[in-house]
Amino acid sequence: MFIGVAMTVSESKGRSAKKAQKDEIRKKIEELEQIIRYNEAMTEEIYETQEALFPIFADLVKLISRLYKEMKIEDEEIKSCIGRLKDTFMDENENILKKYFKDNDDFNIAYT
Repeated sequence: MFIGVAMTVSESKGRSAKKAQKDEIRKKIEELEQIIRYNEAMTEEIYETQEALFPIFADLVKLISRLYKEMKIEDEEIKSCIGRLKDTFMDENENILKKYFKDNDDFNIAYT
């Protein structure tokens, strides 16, 4: 009879250890879920900020390009930099945002 009680006590300890492990795992999962939610919110904030800044960058490229033309600067390195900026931020038809937001995919613009 004494042995049966000892087994019950050890079984009880085993169950409480398993419960403690499960609780610890549950806490870790909740922490990871919070981290994921935070990262998703930050990513959304970054995309919104990038979307808001894009027209400003396009205007800056136009302004810088015009300034260099009017000042008649003939540096090849600057010309190539301006060319890359124009290719990225300007379009002949001024529809650059449509180029990056086609198919309602906001993620294309993140890689410009």
